[in-house]
Amino acid sequence: MAIVETQGPSPINPVTFTTSEAVLDILNRLPPEAEAADRMLPAECYTSPAFFEFERQGVFARSWICVGRVEQLANHGDCISAQPAGEPIIVTRSNDKIHAMAAICRHRGQVIPCTGNQKTLRCPLHYWTYDLEGRLIGAPHIGREETAALRRSERLPPIRLELWHGFVFVNLDPNAEPLAPSLAKVEPFWAGYEAADLVGIPPKLADKPLPWNWKVHVENFTDAYHPEFVHRGTHDFAPSVLAEGGVVFTDMKPGDNAIVRTVPMLKPDGGMMRDGWGENPAFPPITTISAAQRQRLTFVMIPPSMTMVFAPNAIAFTLISATAVEETYASSDRQTAGGWLMPRSSVELADFRERAAMVLEGGAKIWAQDVPENMGMQKGKKSRFAPRGIYGPLETTLVQFNVWLINAYKQAAKP
Repeated sequence: MAIVETQGPSPINPVTFTTSEAVLDILNRLPPEAEAADRMLPAECYTSPAFFEFERQGVFARSWICVGRVEQLANHGDCISAQPAGEPIIVTRSNDKIHAMAAICRHRGQVIPCTGNQKTLRCPLHYWTYDLEGRLIGAPHIGREETAALRRSERLPPIRLELWHGFVFVNLDPNAEPLAPSLAKVEPFWAGYEAADLVGIPPKLADKPLPWNWKVHVENFTDAYHPEFVHRGTHDFAPSVLAEGGVVFTDMKPGDNAIVRTVPMLKPDGGMMRDGWGENPAFPPITTISAAQRQRLTFVMIPPSMTMVFAPNAIAFTLISATAVEETYASSDRQTAGGWLMPRSSVELADFRERAAMVLEGGAKIWAQDVPENMGMQKGKKSRFAPRGIYGPLETTLVQFNVWLINAYKQAAKP
């Protein structure tokens, strides 16, 4: 049995998990990185509860997880609750700084909630209170001297945090490599967008899980092969196959934490409309981006927690949270509402709500086409006839995701 430990910043206790024989058997059947294009992952990677727990402790807890936007933390006292890798945390703004910390009271281990804008963080069980940086303030009925000593020794354990273009990422692993260098390949696609005075509209958080594995969800997003078959009528305007320049894949290099493809649009300045991607989008184009950017869509996957689409009039994003092997929460305009970066001029349009409703309607139509396919993929993974799998030339991003997963699993399995 292999034992894997991760050590968080003091005073976080080490997280120890045992790699079971069943998980070791799955890991031993992973293809080598060099064969990622020839062999898909074992089906049990998508169906085994034990393997999901291995992912949660060995991959999610060591990855950068997006938990929201800076717009949610605009004012002193604002906070966000999240559960990366199932771990309750709180992200707060204290004056001009943003902090992340464990949401576990130092008294008896109760979870501390975030209730919106607040001056302090308070445990609901015994009212132990902390400041917005996690330092203990008060402990009722403990005694003056004892409380003073506790203030010196106790605080909510800090968690690593990075901001990337206004997105808030956290990592439970204190030894993880920095986030920004791993996303360097995405930087060229940001060119011109932030000059448009972007406003973030965070998504409404999903309250109902989707009945498939998180990898099925992101594979569907990054797959350039299926749109012309599954998304007829909603994706025709942005084809992967075109006589003069179809889908373009970016290279995957060691250390990359982003998987990127772009597809052309039949005419420039298209975007989301009532029936999906189309020539007459709900929102006007962004004039600060290049002519080439106004002709294409860019799909970015940042595993394991986020996807993005760079369009001529907006950037759409999805926050993903896996809570069980067949339990995935996805929050975006496809599943809930919001998840947009738009120019302030677009957000301030008098008919913004009507235009946003058009985008949601188009997104819902695309999503309705994906749901039965994702359910079918998950069901197929359980079949005794599940194939070894074959990748085609339009599935380069799936191969790249395979490589990312193989590397993550092998790193997690190291003793």
